[in-house]
Amino acid sequence: NKNDFSNLRFPFPALREQQKIAHCLSSLDEVIGLESHKLDTLKNLKKGLMQQLFPQEVA
Repeated sequence: NKNDFSNLRFPFPALREQQKIAHCLSSLDEVIGLESHKLDTLKNLKKGLMQQLFPQEVA
């Protein structure tokens, strides 16, 4: 019920610590984006190499 929740206190880290956490998470997002791009590049390379190994005949 609303009264039960209105009396609860939630501890939050200090603003400086929140900023550090946000910076860390942003850095991780950037790394994930770069790795995703690298993965896409490698998949395209693999696709090209597979096409060279097993060319499709045009009939």
